[in-house]
Amino acid sequence: MVSRILLLTMHCAVALTVARSQPVSVLVVAFDTASKPGVFSLFASDSLAEYDAMVFYDTYQAISQTEKAAFLRLFDRGIGCVFLHHALVSHQEWPEYERIVGGRYHHAPYVEDGKKYGPSTYRHDQDFTVVIVDTMHPVTRGMSDFTIHDETYINYQIFKTSTPLLRTDYRDSGEMIGWTNGYRRSRVVYLQPGHDRNAYLHPSFRSLVHKAILWVAEASKSR
Repeated sequence: MVSRILLLTMHCAVALTVARSQPVSVLVVAFDTASKPGVFSLFASDSLAEYDAMVFYDTYQAISQTEKAAFLRLFDRGIGCVFLHHALVSHQEWPEYERIVGGRYHHAPYVEDGKKYGPSTYRHDQDFTVVIVDTMHPVTRGMSDFTIHDETYINYQIFKTSTPLLRTDYRDSGEMIGWTNGYRRSRVVYLQPGHDRNAYLHPSFRSLVHKAILWVAEASKSR
């Protein structure tokens, strides 16, 4: 089973259960930005070794050089990370964070390959179809396309290092809405859906989060 889920000012939770020979220890860093400085302190401590996976659901911005070094310890240790929804917006002034997540939500216009895009924006309360791009990946294996009521993002950047998992053809959304990435020794998954209870009560989205945690933790447990 997935166990020891530590909730830090958790905005919403996903129930996770699975039969496993070994438990998975997960730290969830959630919406209330007041929790993030305390998490940096944890990252710098030996307590970090207790966790197999981290789930980020925050939008925190400020980060010092010391906090950056502490954050990067996650990936030197090979701890898997799942970033949900508005975690794509965090740490706008730290380019390395974008390379970790594999993409970025831009508050201002940006240039990529000589073309100008953005700024990124969003649409509340949209109904759209999530299309499974890679039906053989452990995060999406056995899943079918599904419709969800959620917030969409538009004009965000996806790095070339990212491998697609999910997409949508919905006009008021970016096309790629879920991907995997690798950073240093860690596996990374980003899932763009997940704004509120409409997503977190949806069986298919819950399954995605569940399987993403297990997949990123798998490499951590073998380190």
